[in-house]
Amino acid sequence: MINIAVRVDVNASIGAGHFMRCLALAVGFKNTLLQAKVEFKITFICADDIPKNYQSILSKHSFSLEEVYRHSNNNNQWLINDAQSVAKAISRFESIQLLIIDHYNIKKCWYVSSISTRVDKTLVIDDLADREHQCDFLLDQTLDAKALRYRGLVPNNCKLLLGKAHMLLRDEFSSLRKKALAKRQSTQTIQNVLISLGGSDTSETNNIVIGAIEALNTSLLTPVNVVLVITSQCSELNYYHSTEQKYPWFSVQQNASNMAELMYQADIAIGASGSSAWERCCLGLPTLAIEFADNQALVLDKLSQRNALINLGKAKELTQETVKNALSTIINKPEQYQNMSENAFECCDGKGVVRTIQKLQLSVVNLRPAVTEDKDLLFDWQSQPSVRKYSRSNHQISYEEHCHWFAQSISNSPTRHLFIVKECWQDGSECSVGMLRLDLQNSQYEISILICPSQQGRGLALKAIESIPSKYKSLPITAAVHPDNIASQILFSKAGFTKVAKDLFILEPLLT
Repeated sequence: MINIAVRVDVNASIGAGHFMRCLALAVGFKNTLLQAKVEFKITFICADDIPKNYQSILSKHSFSLEEVYRHSNNNNQWLINDAQSVAKAISRFESIQLLIIDHYNIKKCWYVSSISTRVDKTLVIDDLADREHQCDFLLDQTLDAKALRYRGLVPNNCKLLLGKAHMLLRDEFSSLRKKALAKRQSTQTIQNVLISLGGSDTSETNNIVIGAIEALNTSLLTPVNVVLVITSQCSELNYYHSTEQKYPWFSVQQNASNMAELMYQADIAIGASGSSAWERCCLGLPTLAIEFADNQALVLDKLSQRNALINLGKAKELTQETVKNALSTIINKPEQYQNMSENAFECCDGKGVVRTIQKLQLSVVNLRPAVTEDKDLLFDWQSQPSVRKYSRSNHQISYEEHCHWFAQSISNSPTRHLFIVKECWQDGSECSVGMLRLDLQNSQYEISILICPSQQGRGLALKAIESIPSKYKSLPITAAVHPDNIASQILFSKAGFTKVAKDLFILEPLLT
């Protein structure tokens, strides 16, 4: 069984950003492991003040929750106490294949032996670069994050996952991206405003923003519609619901579980500058952005430099006039709106979870020679319509044809090398997931690769090509690719092949 543990907190004071990016990664792992048909358990380890609505989110995804006592923060005793609590929580598992830590108070001395001896790999998610870590991977999703920031803060063998390629968003955002692009490009009038200032209680700032829009709407022929997103911990919940009754243009979404859809429907957002900034960028949503914490300043600065948002400054210095003027300006300048949307789209493509899971390598791919027992498995794969579509011979093969081909392929011929692609997981489980064939022709190999249809989209084909033994790379390797097979063209380009014709790629031999 693959065991993944996540140490993260969420409450009204620190907000939900840390929790939501961990959730995005956990859901990505869940989907990957379900697709791979691997037994797994994902456990969140959170302080015992985790709000009920976030407990419900974990339950909805079938994630376990281990609550640890919330000790007083920001001192060495907290580190000792928390480490002991987490060590006790994970002692129930024989081993943890991956421990994910997203917590500003955790640093190197937290990793006591009772934790480290049970954990195979550790991923730290950070963006402050202000303390030492003991980890195998460190992820900083800040735009333009540099390795230099973490020099001396992580072990020499730690792999850094940096920048927009590793922004952790739930797949609900990437799935709406194409649709959002078309919507933004056709937007001529700003009519729908989304106010979402994070998971902490930001009632004071909400009131300033609502007051600004209330004043602006009195001067507009058609008032803008406003959706306010709040949590059940909001101190002014009743006031906002009464405002909802007062104004037909105002509505409240409490504990919203459809943020991607709300962002898609909005024309502009007024929001915080934490993790949600990347969600808005993925959907090309222009933003009037507010800084609620020091760690948001860098994100705000980077996106402001790219003209992907308008910087409203610090929350404690915000005024109604500032909000009103900024919103009025963008309403009256559609060309500025379009420019902001295009720039936002360029900052995040929503695929960071997929890339991160592949980099963390809870499984490895290798090749083994095909044997007689693989005959029926290969026939099943090769009979799939999606596989036959781009085959050189795309007719439906009979079982007799397949048996004849297979017998020849494993007959120890010096010109054909047939391999099974095998995925091996950290818990010791393994599964056959595809086939790779190398045929020697005219002093070069021709490659053919097939991944089981149910396992496609996980980067296995690229890993299989990278696993080809070096002795076969002493000669050129060619790949015949149907011009309409875009996925395979991308695959071979990523694997280092050069396109030399519309249907032919070549990998030059390794220099010895």
